[in-house]
Amino acid sequence: MDKFEQRNPNTLSDSVLHGKEVDFGDPDFDQWLSKQLQFNEPYLDNDGFCERVMQQLPAPTKRAERRATRAQYAAVVAASAIVVWQFPFGELLSGVVQQSISLYSLVGLGALASLAAMTGGILAARR
Repeated sequence: MDKFEQRNPNTLSDSVLHGKEVDFGDPDFDQWLSKQLQFNEPYLDNDGFCERVMQQLPAPTKRAERRATRAQYAAVVAASAIVVWQFPFGELLSGVVQQSISLYSLVGLGALASLAAMTGGILAARR
Protein backbone atom coordinates (compact mmCIF):
# COMPACT_ATOMS: atom_id res chain seq x y z
CA MET A 1 0.00 0.00 0.00
CA ASP A 2 2.88 2.36 0.68
CA LYS A 3 4.13 2.06 -2.90
CA PHE A 4 0.64 2.77 -4.19
CA GLU A 5 0.37 5.89 -2.04
CA GLN A 6 3.81 7.03 -3.17
CA ARG A 7 2.82 6.66 -6.83
CA ASN A 8 -0.63 8.19 -6.28
CA PRO A 9 -0.33 11.08 -3.85
CA ASN A 10 -3.93 12.15 -4.59
CA THR A 11 -5.51 9.18 -2.80
CA LEU A 12 -7.88 9.78 0.07
CA SER A 13 -6.81 8.61 3.50
CA ASP A 14 -8.34 5.48 5.04
CA SER A 15 -9.97 7.53 7.78
CA VAL A 16 -11.79 9.63 5.22
CA LEU A 17 -12.87 6.63 3.13
CA HIS A 18 -14.03 4.47 6.04
CA GLY A 19 -15.37 7.25 8.23
CA LYS A 20 -18.30 9.54 7.72
CA GLU A 21 -16.09 12.45 6.69
CA VAL A 22 -16.65 12.06 2.93
CA ASP A 23 -18.75 14.93 1.62
CA PHE A 24 -19.68 14.14 -1.95
CA GLY A 25 -20.54 17.79 -2.57
CA ASP A 26 -17.07 18.90 -1.48
CA PRO A 27 -15.09 20.57 -4.30
CA ASP A 28 -11.88 18.84 -3.15
CA PHE A 29 -13.59 15.47 -3.44
CA ASP A 30 -14.86 16.39 -6.91
CA GLN A 31 -11.35 17.32 -8.02
CA TRP A 32 -9.92 14.12 -6.58
CA LEU A 33 -12.62 12.03 -8.25
CA SER A 34 -12.14 13.68 -11.64
CA LYS A 35 -8.37 13.02 -11.42
CA GLN A 36 -9.02 9.37 -10.56
CA LEU A 37 -11.41 8.92 -13.47
CA GLN A 38 -9.04 10.28 -16.10
CA PHE A 39 -7.42 7.56 -18.15
CA ASN A 40 -3.89 8.69 -18.88
CA GLU A 41 -2.60 5.20 -19.58
CA PRO A 42 -0.95 4.71 -22.97
CA TYR A 43 -2.80 2.65 -25.56
CA LEU A 44 -1.44 -0.87 -25.84
CA ASP A 45 -1.58 -2.07 -29.42
CA ASN A 46 -2.48 -5.75 -29.55
CA ASP A 47 -1.73 -6.07 -33.27
CA GLY A 48 -5.28 -7.17 -34.12
CA PHE A 49 -5.38 -9.98 -31.53
CA CYS A 50 -8.90 -9.22 -30.29
CA GLU A 51 -10.31 -9.05 -33.81
CA ARG A 52 -8.72 -12.40 -34.71
CA VAL A 53 -10.12 -14.06 -31.60
CA MET A 54 -13.60 -12.67 -32.27
CA GLN A 55 -13.48 -13.96 -35.87
CA GLN A 56 -12.53 -17.45 -34.67
CA LEU A 57 -15.52 -17.69 -32.32
CA PRO A 58 -18.36 -19.78 -33.72
CA ALA A 59 -21.37 -17.89 -35.03
CA PRO A 60 -24.51 -18.22 -32.90
CA THR A 61 -26.87 -20.85 -34.21
CA LYS A 62 -30.63 -20.51 -34.65
CA ARG A 63 -31.06 -23.16 -31.98
CA ALA A 64 -29.08 -21.09 -29.47
CA GLU A 65 -31.13 -18.00 -30.34
CA ARG A 66 -34.39 -19.91 -29.84
CA ARG A 67 -33.10 -21.23 -26.51
CA ALA A 68 -32.27 -17.68 -25.41
CA THR A 69 -35.72 -16.49 -26.48
CA ARG A 70 -37.39 -19.29 -24.55
CA ALA A 71 -35.27 -18.44 -21.52
CA GLN A 72 -36.37 -14.80 -21.75
CA TYR A 73 -40.03 -15.80 -21.97
CA ALA A 74 -39.57 -18.20 -19.05
CA ALA A 75 -37.98 -15.42 -16.98
CA VAL A 76 -40.92 -13.11 -17.69
CA VAL A 77 -43.42 -15.84 -16.79
CA ALA A 78 -41.51 -16.67 -13.60
CA ALA A 79 -41.33 -13.00 -12.58
CA SER A 80 -45.03 -12.58 -13.30
CA ALA A 81 -45.84 -15.70 -11.30
CA ILE A 82 -43.89 -14.37 -8.31
CA VAL A 83 -45.77 -11.07 -8.51
CA VAL A 84 -49.12 -12.85 -8.77
CA TRP A 85 -48.20 -15.13 -5.86
CA GLN A 86 -47.26 -12.20 -3.62
CA PHE A 87 -50.01 -9.81 -4.70
CA PRO A 88 -53.12 -9.81 -2.47
CA PHE A 89 -55.68 -10.39 -5.23
CA GLY A 90 -58.39 -11.48 -2.77
CA GLU A 91 -58.30 -8.17 -0.96
CA LEU A 92 -58.11 -6.27 -4.23
CA LEU A 93 -61.08 -8.06 -5.73
CA SER A 94 -63.23 -7.59 -2.64
CA GLY A 95 -62.34 -3.88 -2.63
CA VAL A 96 -63.07 -3.57 -6.34
CA VAL A 97 -66.45 -5.23 -5.96
CA GLN A 98 -67.34 -2.81 -3.18
CA GLN A 99 -66.24 0.27 -5.15
CA SER A 100 -67.44 -0.11 -8.71
CA ILE A 101 -66.95 -2.03 -11.90
CA SER A 102 -64.70 0.69 -13.34
CA LEU A 103 -61.87 -0.43 -11.09
CA TYR A 104 -62.01 -3.84 -12.77
CA SER A 105 -61.24 -2.21 -16.07
CA LEU A 106 -58.36 -0.24 -14.52
CA VAL A 107 -56.80 -3.37 -13.04
CA GLY A 108 -57.23 -5.20 -16.34
CA LEU A 109 -55.77 -2.29 -18.27
CA GLY A 110 -52.78 -2.21 -15.91
CA ALA A 111 -52.21 -5.95 -16.30
CA LEU A 112 -52.40 -5.71 -20.09
CA ALA A 113 -50.03 -2.74 -20.13
CA SER A 114 -47.54 -4.67 -17.99
CA LEU A 115 -47.69 -7.69 -20.29
CA ALA A 116 -47.28 -5.45 -23.33
CA ALA A 117 -44.26 -3.74 -21.77
CA MET A 118 -42.63 -7.08 -20.91
CA THR A 119 -43.29 -8.45 -24.39
CA GLY A 120 -41.90 -5.28 -25.94
CA GLY A 121 -38.77 -5.62 -23.81
CA ILE A 122 -38.27 -9.20 -24.98
CA LEU A 123 -38.75 -8.23 -28.61
CA ALA A 124 -36.35 -5.30 -28.23
CA ALA A 125 -33.74 -7.55 -26.62
CA ARG A 126 -33.95 -9.98 -29.51
CA ARG A 127 -32.98 -7.27 -32.02
